Amino acid sequence: MVVPVAIGDQEGVDRSSWRGGGSRGVPRVLVAAASFVVLLAVLVARNAFLFSDSYYEAGDQGANSILIEQARQFKLLVGNYSRLGFNHPGPAYLYVQAWGEALWYDLLHAVPTAWNGQMLAVYALYSVFVALAVAVVHGWARSVPAAAAGLAAIAGFAAIHPMILSSDWMPYLYVLTYALFILAGASVAAGTARDLWIFALAGWFLIHGHAAYLFFVPGMTVVVLAVLCWPRRRRIVAALRAAPWASLRALLGRQRRAWIPAAAISAVFLLPIVINLVLHWPGSFGKYFTYGSSSEAGGHSVSAVIDYVLWFWWPGSTAPTAPFVAIIPLLGSVIAIGLVWWCTGGPVRRFLLTLLAVDAVSFVLFIAYTAVGVDNLERNGHYIGYFFWSAPLLTLVVAAVALAEALARTLSRTAARRVLPAAAVALVAAGAIAAFTAAPLSRTSTSYSDPATPWMSPADTDAAIPAAVATLAARSPGQTLVLNLDHNAWGDLTGFLVQAERTGVRACVDDPAWEFMVTSQFICTPHEAAAGAPYYFHFTAVPERGQVITRMNATWVTVGPS
Repeated sequence: MVVPVAIGDQEGVDRSSWRGGGSRGVPRVLVAAASFVVLLAVLVARNAFLFSDSYYEAGDQGANSILIEQARQFKLLVGNYSRLGFNHPGPAYLYVQAWGEALWYDLLHAVPTAWNGQMLAVYALYSVFVALAVAVVHGWARSVPAAAAGLAAIAGFAAIHPMILSSDWMPYLYVLTYALFILAGASVAAGTARDLWIFALAGWFLIHGHAAYLFFVPGMTVVVLAVLCWPRRRRIVAALRAAPWASLRALLGRQRRAWIPAAAISAVFLLPIVINLVLHWPGSFGKYFTYGSSSEAGGHSVSAVIDYVLWFWWPGSTAPTAPFVAIIPLLGSVIAIGLVWWCTGGPVRRFLLTLLAVDAVSFVLFIAYTAVGVDNLERNGHYIGYFFWSAPLLTLVVAAVALAEALARTLSRTAARRVLPAAAVALVAAGAIAAFTAAPLSRTSTSYSDPATPWMSPADTDAAIPAAVATLAARSPGQTLVLNLDHNAWGDLTGFLVQAERTGVRACVDDPAWEFMVTSQFICTPHEAAAGAPYYFHFTAVPERGQVITRMNATWVTVGPS
């Protein structure tokens, strides 16, 4: 993840500091801070119910909370589970949520339940990613109007897909992370090292979050490095031939403000992965490669791949035919390139064109990933590629920044009128934020993990879970609750196990096949299975046999192992 930067013609750009990168009187650290505060305030205000209403996570959120409870004890070394039977590489997102729970629920007692605190941490993480994206734009354009235009583009896109800012479901968390990764990568490729740490941060979050990014992050890193070095190739080759070690030492010395933070970030994110590999070799990595070479991955027709890829360019949930939708990325790219060429110049033009080029390479990699790595291209498999919404999002960012630059040039010819472009673009950004706020799903869903596909999403919260745990614990005092279940009752199972742990009730699943989801911590030992109190979770229907003890969202609980 650490990319050595070859110093070229943009020496002055490379030496821009975090504070000094902004000009026209406004440092980019203040622009980033303002973006962070505004977005976080909007998200918290829109979801103020978290401070008063109690929610108990279930489904995927419940499975994540099993891991988050381990993270609160600094024991977690792996990421969220995959339906394919393994854990993703690292726990970064889960540690962020654990810290939110520790701060807002445990320490401050500002929220009534643990999941509410986790959500506040998710909002903070989204706000950080957006603030960093705005900072990258401001570092090149060096103007408040351009930064505000970037914020407006992100907020406007979120008004169409609000879950990219309001959900804690992992496929949505990846969207802005990947967009930031591409944006910062384009900044580095365009000739500045100051955003290398942002590139590293976003890339490592992605690697921790999903095994697929073991393909995307190294691939895009190679592309960024190649684009960066190509204009300087003769100088680099000459330096390496003449004095390779001296050239490397000189580079590292001149760029230490860039590579030291990136290296430190890489070391921190590598640590849990390395520790897990040492303790549990080969961890889940063997399963990643096994899946990648299996018949489950890929094997789709060309038309199915094209339909899948183009779906992410359509603003609705049901896209029309592929030939029609194909016009959107083509037309969007042509418009964006035209706006950049006619409305910008100098470093801004170079950065925006580089961003479009890097985004185009990401497009190609996504096509390859869809063809050979995705197992389900139907509508209920689109969540796998939600992160590719970054492509239309970044195209929109490029167009918005170019227009803001044109507006600034037009209206800023006199000192008295210099405030006008900033005010105009700020007004547009406020309108985009208002549009996002008005979207129903800017209020975090407590009904489904993915409201876009409710027919395949289990409930992500269940108010009946605490009573169910208390009922079974009172019925079997001092005994381990030994659980068996219908397959689709897993959604309530995860929440039940988390609540049991939080209240000091020992519960376990009498089937090791569920270990990938609930971890070995909640798999019954032979002694527990023999001596514990057996209960069965039935899904969606009143069971024909057995005494019903309690009910959760879609689960009836009976006495006995079946």
